[in-house]
Parts: sequence; C-alpha cells; structure tokens
Amino acid sequence: MIIGKRWSNVSRGTKKKRIKRKRFRITLIIIVVSYIFSRMIPVFSIGIHKTVIAEAGVIEDIVSSKGIVIKDEFVYKSETQGTVSLLKQEGEKVAKGVQVARINRAEGSTYSNELEEINRQIEILKKSSDNKEILNEDKNKIHDNIASIIDELQNSILSGNYSDALIHRDTLLMTIDKQQLVAGQNSLMSNSLDNLLERKNEIIKNMESSKHVSYAPKSGIISYQLDGLEDIFTISKINDYESSDYRLIDVNKTDLTEKNIVNFGEPVYKIIDNFTWYIMTEVDSKGMDKLEEGKTIYIKINDDERKIISRVVRLVKENDKCFIILKLTEYFHEYYNERYLDIHIVKNTYEGLIIPSKSIIEKDGIKGVYIKDISGIVKFRPIKILASHNEHTIVSKGAGLNSVIELEINGEVQKFNTMQMYDEVFVNGSKIKEGLIID
Repeated sequence: MIIGKRWSNVSRGTKKKRIKRKRFRITLIIIVVSYIFSRMIPVFSIGIHKTVIAEAGVIEDIVSSKGIVIKDEFVYKSETQGTVSLLKQEGEKVAKGVQVARINRAEGSTYSNELEEINRQIEILKKSSDNKEILNEDKNKIHDNIASIIDELQNSILSGNYSDALIHRDTLLMTIDKQQLVAGQNSLMSNSLDNLLERKNEIIKNMESSKHVSYAPKSGIISYQLDGLEDIFTISKINDYESSDYRLIDVNKTDLTEKNIVNFGEPVYKIIDNFTWYIMTEVDSKGMDKLEEGKTIYIKINDDERKIISRVVRLVKENDKCFIILKLTEYFHEYYNERYLDIHIVKNTYEGLIIPSKSIIEKDGIKGVYIKDISGIVKFRPIKILASHNEHTIVSKGAGLNSVIELEINGEVQKFNTMQMYDEVFVNGSKIKEGLIID
C-alpha cells in the first residue's frame, strides 16, 4: 500500500511537469511568432508608405516613323576609259573647281613605259659626264702631240734623216686618226643626250593629253558610296512628291574606291550639298491637327536625344495618314551617306513636376496625390495633369508662392493650392489615408 501510494504520487508529479513544459513551449511559440510579426509590420509599412521627391521634369509627346533622306547629290560619270586616281578623301568638303579625280586613258600606260626607259638612259649618260671630260682632255693632248710630231717630222726632212722622217710620218697619221675618233665619240654622246631629252618632252606632252582630270562642279561633301537611289529620291522633285512616293526601296550599295579601272559612263564619285537636306516620312494623322506647312518643329534622329530644328515644306493628309517632307540645315555631315533614318517628331513638350502615375488618386471628383508634410501628416493636394507617358506623369507647378492651379469643377473654374517641388509624394496613393501621421 505504501509502495502503491508512493507510485501514485510520483505519477501525479510527472504529469504536472509535462503540463508545465507544454505550456512553456506554447508560450515560447507565441513569443517567437509575435516577434516575427512585429518585425514584418515595418516592412509592409515601408512598402505602403514609400515616397518619392517631386522634381522638375519633361515629357515629350513624340510620334516615330521611318524617314527617307533626300539630298542634293551630283554623280560624276567617267567620260573615258582608263585607270582612276581619286584625289580626295571620303567625307572631305571641297570647293567648286577643285580637282577630285584623274583618269589615265589606256594608251597612257604605253607612254609611261617608254618614259621610264628614257629616264633610265638619261641617267646612264649623266653618270658618263666624267667620261666626256676625259675625252676633252684626250683631245687637247692629241692636238699637242700632233704639233710636236710635225716639228720632229720637219727637222728629220731638213736634216736629211729620211728614215726617221718616215717613222714620224706614220706616227702622225695614227695620231690624226685617234683625234678624229675622240671627236666623234664626244659628238655622239652629246647628240644622244639631246635626242633623249627631246623625246622625253614629246612623251610628257602625249601623256598629259591622255589624262582626263575631273573638277568639282560645285562645293559639297565628297562621297564614294552609292546606294542606287540617287535618281529616285532627288531634291529636284521635292515639290512634286506625293504620298505614293513614300516607299522604302532596297538599297544597292557600291564602294567606288574599290574600282581601279572605269569604263565610259561609269560613276567615279558624287558630291553632296552639305547645307540643305530633306526627310520624307509618313505618320498617323491622329494628333497631328496642329501640323501645317511652313511650321517649324523639332525632331530626333535614331537614338540621339539631341533635338534638331526642321521646317515642314510639304504636308498631305489622306484618310488616317499624314505625308510630310521636312527641310533641315544642321548636322548633315553625320548622315550624308544614309538613306533611311529612324525619326521622332516632337509634337509637344511638357515641363512641370514629374511624379509616378500610380501615385495619382481621385478624391471628391478631383485628381490629386497624397503628400507628407514637414510634420509627417498625410495631406491631399489637387493636381493639374499636363501629360503622361508610361509610368510617369507631368503635373503643373502652379503659380505664385502658394503654387495655385485652376481646375474646372462642375463647369466652374476653381483655384487650389497644388503640390510643390521637393514634396514627398506617396507612391501607392490608393493605400494611403489623409490625416495619418507617418514617422
């Protein structure tokens, strides 16, 4: 009985300990969960209460299309057959009358070979000029020898020494023959050099007459790149183009610098006027009501953010399309060899405060945003939307120190104080309540 009672007490104590441990675990779990939850609340709060600083910004209303470049370009075609020498670099600006290319006719190569041989012979004779001087010295010596031999011959005859006289006679005859030989060689050398120089001058004249030099017919940019569309899109037709002429034709590019020989009528180079150029394009007529001939507009080309001034010189509106020709006078040197460009017509430019589009809400029929003032209180500010593009919107800065805007409410114009630059704007406007205090 004692043992049993003791066992019963032990069993009861063990049960109480188990219950305490279980309660401790539950309490610990609650504490951990509460801690985790308490750490998550600020994270959610940060996402909901995220703000951005309102700053000055610009949104452009742009319509994009493919533009066809129309240039004032003159293609020079060869007036003869022969080898080409290009005298100017690709893209170089030249004045009217400057030599651009020289074409050597086929017979010029024969003259060139003969001239080369004559120059070689002239050099040989020039190097032999020392020999001529030697010949002159020999001529003088022979003359003196002849005089000396004649004196000896006369003395031998006067003295009656006829055997010596015969010897002096033979010596005299040999010396006279040598004198004639030297004189002939000297004369031959002189005649040969004179003949060669005369022939050289004749060849040079013939070669000059076999060359055809092309001079720039006008000032502009030199180009050796052809695309085969020079006669299709030309400045001479600028007033005659219609919407049906807007066609993106495949180009057939040719590099004229790769040609060493040209035939009659083949292109050699082209000169492009670098002052005025045109772009033909076609866009949707929607939103182009304000566009008219004579109006100056801005465009952007390809991925360049630079705005280029252009003037509308031709405008044809048919159905839902708008055919346009623009005149430009800037930056042509960057696009002189292009035929097609991606162009972006800037219809309007809006400047104001830029904010996220999703921050905009509507309250009591008025569009606005929630801002956090200096005390951290959430306040509603009406806005006047100027333009929107994707995720951003430009709103009016308002007028005066209080940034006043005018809005039409139920047919009546009313004034409101709008947001200001550097205000903290809540990004998730739909999840914010006015009057909240945000630390």
